Amino acid sequence: MAKQTVQQQKIAKEVETRLDRKLTNRQREFAKYYVEGIYSNAECARKAGFSPKVANTVAHHLLSTHKFQSIYKN
Repeated sequence: MAKQTVQQQKIAKEVETRLDRKLTNRQREFAKYYVEGIYSNAECARKAGFSPKVANTVAHHLLSTHKFQSIYKN
């Protein structure tokens, strides 16, 4: 995972506190790429390190999970 900025670290800590659990490195990377708004959902999953075979399914799962939705809506 690339070095995080101080702002990214604060956001990750806030999200983890709100969800009462740690995000995996892949989930953090997916969220980072998703909020940039440049890539498709599946491409965000691939860039985060998920297998290309399951990237579309993983992206759908992450974005449809109620807890994860609170991350990118706030």
